[in-house]
Amino acid sequence: MEKEKVVFFLDYANINRAARTKRYQFDYHNLLGYVGDGRFLIDAYCYVPINPRNEHRLDRAIEDLWRAGYIVNTKRGTIAGGTYKCNFDVEITMDILKVMYQVKPDIIVLATGDADFVPLIQEVRKSGVRVEIAAFEESIGAEILLKCSGFIDLTVYYEDALAAQNGEAGEEPIEDVYQDLIQSQEPDLHEVLEDERNLAEAQKDDETSVPTPDSIDVKNTLDELNVSIFSNDIHEGEETHGNH
Repeated sequence: MEKEKVVFFLDYANINRAARTKRYQFDYHNLLGYVGDGRFLIDAYCYVPINPRNEHRLDRAIEDLWRAGYIVNTKRGTIAGGTYKCNFDVEITMDILKVMYQVKPDIIVLATGDADFVPLIQEVRKSGVRVEIAAFEESIGAEILLKCSGFIDLTVYYEDALAAQNGEAGEEPIEDVYQDLIQSQEPDLHEVLEDERNLAEAQKDDETSVPTPDSIDVKNTLDELNVSIFSNDIHEGEETHGNH
């Protein structure tokens, strides 16, 4: 069976801002694999705004995105008071429509929580292309959820990815397994140490109870030997007398 063709569009600022709010460290390379799992991923587009006050702050992140397989589009924002503005709505819309007519994918996955894309979603769906939205449920509006073809909850994705890093899904993290193993062995270790301590004390008692040569009563020992010898002589005399 032929795999469905999919093209991925990532609104980096929108998703990254929501991930930071949840204190998630996102692996965008892994996310790309997750979206394309079981499908034929044609391409991935990413849109990254540039802070005009610090234009090189995201240089490393942009390079990592290129290495992960994204086509990265950047745009320098404009200063607005204490912050800056950089809107990619027009660029994303134009690229999605271009892909829809030229590439003709079966599915377009748009990673954003921006409700401004609702008219675009409706237009793409009218052409027979499925539109899936990937976002955090708490950062997405009800209207965009209602109008899209399907929803990919990035919280579920992140928790699954985190579980996979700690071990197979449904299994304990390896650190917990080793900790349980150590704790299960602790009573045995205490028993061994206790046995060794008791043995040492017993050996010490035996050594103190054995008399040394200096402490032996020589007189009593000689008396016992004499009595034994005298008794044997009496028995031998009786046997000789009986024979006569």
